[in-house]
Amino acid sequence: MNWGAGKNWQAIRCIPCCIIEMSSGTSRRWWDELSVFRECGHPGRVAGRMPALPGQEVFNQTGPLPSRPAGQRPGVRILQITDLHILANAGETLLGVDTAQSFREVYALARQEDPTPALVLLTGDLAQEPCPASYRRLRAWLEESGWTFHCLPGNHDDPELIASTLALGRIHCQPQVVLDHWQVICLNSAVSGSPRGYLADAQLRLLENCLTACPRHHALIALHHHPVPSGSAWMDTMVLANADELLDLLAGFPQVRLVLSGHVHQALDKQRGTIRLLATPSTCFQFKPYSAQFALDDTAPGYRWLELFEDGTVATAIRRVPTMPQGLDVHSAGY
Repeated sequence: MNWGAGKNWQAIRCIPCCIIEMSSGTSRRWWDELSVFRECGHPGRVAGRMPALPGQEVFNQTGPLPSRPAGQRPGVRILQITDLHILANAGETLLGVDTAQSFREVYALARQEDPTPALVLLTGDLAQEPCPASYRRLRAWLEESGWTFHCLPGNHDDPELIASTLALGRIHCQPQVVLDHWQVICLNSAVSGSPRGYLADAQLRLLENCLTACPRHHALIALHHHPVPSGSAWMDTMVLANADELLDLLAGFPQVRLVLSGHVHQALDKQRGTIRLLATPSTCFQFKPYSAQFALDDTAPGYRWLELFEDGTVATAIRRVPTMPQGLDVHSAGY
């Protein structure tokens, strides 16, 4: 669904405790700057600077999970699924992996272990070579769960095709979701024809407007490209190019708690001041950490769950399927 031209803004309730800003104006691409925002007037307390709870990585579905602190009320449960690299036709493979089959195994695990998320973030590289057939295949699988999805593009995606082919029904590509005590802001860091990321001025203005409009809501920022180095030299040539500009902007808003990204095909957990920066494994193959050149890792695909608490703290973990993808060419030099 597309954004309007900056007038006739409406706020509609699309899922329990979740408001998405939408417009009935003329057609405008979803990743363009928002011109008007409704003040988020929830009577919660003003956000302060507080550290997130340390997360615990869980590498299979039977591993230990982080526990909720005693007396803390349940938070909002969301999931992150990223770097699917879906191909257009059944049976096609990438680096020996049937990426559709691998995604469906991770998706089945998520539906078993986390059956009722408030929303699911799909953080880019949804297709390998974007075409309508790839996005239609993905849409059919996503519709099986009845979940609400919010997607953003990666460097392998076509944002226009996502908006026209994938974003239907409960699959959205709006940049802002406002929950009871949190807001989720989805940014487009993709640059046409380049694997590297960049946030255009319109994206930075959108981010600043969202944060200014909702000072009482803790903020989670989602984008595809990682804004801090991963430690792998080859991958860090494709980092978010204007990451310093992003982080400097975020530093001016104490309600920002979390930046969530994909792209690196591995789990990352870093801290910049009071802001936690997380990345999540791919649903297909994983990249070997701290590698100077392209290399594949021998870890299984997975997804991330997060629980966002009223006081701004976060519990999170990675869940992985129990086996490696069949056919993976671990000696591949790239793709």
